[in-house]
Amino acid sequence: MPDNITPTDHNVEVNGLNIHYVDWGGDSNRNLLLVHGQGGNARNWDHIALALRDEFRVVALDQRGHGESDHTREGYAVTAFASDLAEFAEKIGITPYSYVGASLGARNGISYAGDHSDHLKHFVCLDYGPEMSVASARNQISGMNRRALGWRSIDEYVDQQRINNPRLSDEYVRHQAQYALRLNYAGKYVTKSDPDMFWINGSFGVNEVPHLWEQWAKISCPILELKGGESDFLSPEIWDRMHETQPSLRFVEVPESGHGITGDNPEFLLKELRGFFVD
Repeated sequence: MPDNITPTDHNVEVNGLNIHYVDWGGDSNRNLLLVHGQGGNARNWDHIALALRDEFRVVALDQRGHGESDHTREGYAVTAFASDLAEFAEKIGITPYSYVGASLGARNGISYAGDHSDHLKHFVCLDYGPEMSVASARNQISGMNRRALGWRSIDEYVDQQRINNPRLSDEYVRHQAQYALRLNYAGKYVTKSDPDMFWINGSFGVNEVPHLWEQWAKISCPILELKGGESDFLSPEIWDRMHETQPSLRFVEVPESGHGITGDNPEFLLKELRGFFVD
């Protein structure tokens, strides 16, 4: 990312929590909110925001429990995330706007959009729907159980991430590490996100699925679903139900991409977003 083009940092109180966000500014009267996935943060979107900043006022936030935003002992129910999104959008004055959510950001966005479609011009989900496939849920839980608690250096973190996903460039992963990690008291680099969010991936999250399907059916703005071509998060059965419930849904499969579309194939993502936002 060019050194002379950076967003400004801001904080706003939302539902009693300090929520951090970055604003890329610009003169456009079109607003765009980018919402990261589980374990992510606002700066995951820097390369996307930089490409779109001349076309939109681009804002990206750290959801509760992520990045520089507060953690909470009240937990991470999808309805709490959705309430945060509604209050956040109103407090910073971006409505009506276009919403792009990756993974957890899409999940939380579904709960939010079901009650607040009037806030939204467009709603975009990146590789997530009202529920994830059984195979993906099992992979998520087993993968988190094997995840390192911390890293001795940024280099060690980068090496591990690139083994997990060889599509990512060294530069991309180092940029992500700059905002995703903190140095703890033991001299280890650990993630900034609240480890309590682990439980979203188990029975707690499963119990929220009926609510998410109800909310999905209520969304009344245009919807785009982008599925990673090599991702197992959305099974054919889930996709069929999504389309049956929302017949006007636009569905696009992203080539050369797993679940992390923003990092795997950003150029394809940008092309699809620009085409969708014209409508």
